[in-house]
Order: sequence, then structure tokens, then C-alpha cells
Amino acid sequence: MRPKRVCLCRMVTERELVDAIHAGANNLELIREKTNASTGCGTCIGLVSRILQRELNDLSKRKTE
Repeated sequence: MRPKRVCLCRMVTERELVDAIHAGANNLELIREKTNASTGCGTCIGLVSRILQRELNDLSKRKTE
């Protein structure tokens, strides 16, 4: 199965975003810095933000368990 591309301009996959978040990129600026996602046309910013929020929520839940 091919990786899901979230940012077509920079060819960033969802897996790359998730990995960056788990490595400490906990805001949009750090995501952009580490992956270059949403630094082209910007149309993926909504999806990048949703993935960021989802992963931060998941990480937060894991810490409280």
C-alpha cells in the first residue's frame, strides 16, 4: 500500500507527520520546520492541523493511562 500524501507540494506523507509529532513537533511551526508540510500552496494546512491535534490527543491519553 502506498503512503497517504498529505502535502502534495512537498510530498509529505501522513506517516512523516506522525513521526515528527511523536519526535516532539507539537505545533504547526515545528511541523513545517521538520517536514516542510504546508509550506507550498498551503491547501493542506487544515489536514495537517487535524493530524497534529489527533496525535497530540492520542499522546496525551497514553500519558494518563
